[in-house]
Amino acid sequence: MFYPAERRAIAAQALTSDQLRVDEVRILLRRAQEALGVALASNDPVDAGADPAFDIPTVIDEAVWMRARPDFVAQDTIRRAAERVVRDSWVDWTPFPTVSFVPQVVMPSGIFAPSRTWRLTVSATQPIFDGGQRRATKRVRQTAVDDSLFALTNLQVGARSEVRMAQESLRAQEDALRTARTAVDQATEVLRITTAAFEVGATTNIEVIDAQRSLRDAETAATFSEDAVRRAKLDLLVAIGRFPQ
Repeated sequence: MFYPAERRAIAAQALTSDQLRVDEVRILLRRAQEALGVALASNDPVDAGADPAFDIPTVIDEAVWMRARPDFVAQDTIRRAAERVVRDSWVDWTPFPTVSFVPQVVMPSGIFAPSRTWRLTVSATQPIFDGGQRRATKRVRQTAVDDSLFALTNLQVGARSEVRMAQESLRAQEDALRTARTAVDQATEVLRITTAAFEVGATTNIEVIDAQRSLRDAETAATFSEDAVRRAKLDLLVAIGRFPQ
């Protein structure tokens, strides 16, 4: 049996504990607002406002999302540029043309020579022996192609892993959210039963306070689970190149 003084002490302890948690969450919220303000180049903290809506496609086609990733597009562009450089290596074996135009003005003009003349010269240079420099240059360019292909393959493997992990994480977080919501329903039912028992004198208000605390903890856990689901959806959209757009 709890006496009034003990009940007040227990209630005060619960209030202090809850107030501490509120203060911790408030500073976390402030940090998130400041981080969002910095990301948006704002001089003040920015609040997210309404909850974001992340639309996950029902069908995730690798041929589509792979080319939607900016890193894949950039690396594929590097590969194609390197391959084009190799294909254009034949230019090193063609003659190198040179065109020069030299105008001339002589004042005063001579008797047998005009005062204004010009000369146009067209020439071509063809290296015959360069000690294997052109072949070595082509091999260096081919090495750049091989490096770009290796980097592209490595990027594809990593991207597939990111998508698989993001999908698995999303499924796990959605299962956790369903469990958390079930816990909220159960805690709500326990509080209802405990309150009814307290009204008829079968229990004390300590049991009611404990039931209220359990419900509040369950609701907090459900809120965190909802945030984890949103984060998992964001990670999946980033992995498939849908965010940012």
